Amino acid sequence: MRRKLLAKKTLQLIVSVFLFTMLLYGLLILSTGDPALRVLRKFGIQTVSANNLSEIREKLGIKENFFQSYFYWLFQVLRGNLGTSFMTDQSVRQLLVEKSMVTIRLISLTFFISCPFSLLLGSWIGNKPFLRGINQLLAIILSFPVYWLSIVAIFYFGVQLQWLPFVGSSHIKNYLLPIFVMCVSESAYLTKMVSELVMPIATSERQQIARFRGIKKSYRFYYQLNELATPLISLYGNSLLHLFGGSVMIEITFSMSGLGKLLMDAIASRDYPVIQGVTLIVAICTFVLSYIIDLMIQRIDSRILINQGGS
Repeated sequence: MRRKLLAKKTLQLIVSVFLFTMLLYGLLILSTGDPALRVLRKFGIQTVSANNLSEIREKLGIKENFFQSYFYWLFQVLRGNLGTSFMTDQSVRQLLVEKSMVTIRLISLTFFISCPFSLLLGSWIGNKPFLRGINQLLAIILSFPVYWLSIVAIFYFGVQLQWLPFVGSSHIKNYLLPIFVMCVSESAYLTKMVSELVMPIATSERQQIARFRGIKKSYRFYYQLNELATPLISLYGNSLLHLFGGSVMIEITFSMSGLGKLLMDAIASRDYPVIQGVTLIVAICTFVLSYIIDLMIQRIDSRILINQGGS
């Protein structure tokens, strides 16, 4: 039965990615009229000839029929050919490889710092009633937008104290301030959620009995996490997805050459192959990560397996 559920989830993943690629291609082509005309006008060509139009359409992979165009584009994507950027005349795949390293470093470092910090602090707050007022402070921090925290950090640490650089992504020092801002925002949210999850477990009869029997705090902490395994996996998995969106604003604010800034620049210049490439990569990563989280939750919590027809 587990194999059937695995096959079902895998089929859902494939269908979801396929439908998203069709939606992405359709929205980008149909909502903008003829992209070839827009590209030519972007380059200042007012008198459009048939040769210019056919050349741009060939670069975009546009055929006479929508489905012909879509399946031609999809076949090229499956071969690893994501097209060529109009603005830089560079391969989109090469651009994505270069820019994705900045985004991956930013997201991964933020995630691996925020996870243990929020787990330990949230569990501590949840187990200590006199510390639960800290949640009010965390709620205040969460009320500030990421871009506002970024501006404050730039002004204080970058301009006033001149401790850290705040423009570019060429050196490891350039990552310190953006990661700090993202960690403050994400850790505040995760800590608050973990503490609220731990509170009812810490005051349960089972934990009180364990406390009276003198069981070590480390053992009680382990069993609390074991009992909260399913919501914690969901929480931290969604946090990783949320960091994809937060990194866009951070990259723009700190002028970091990542996928988020690349996407915004491509939208501003109507660079259609880059828009499609970045959106497709981010969407596939999101689908695959959600798929992995779903499988992990089903593996841990047998109640989900039983509800879906398992034994």
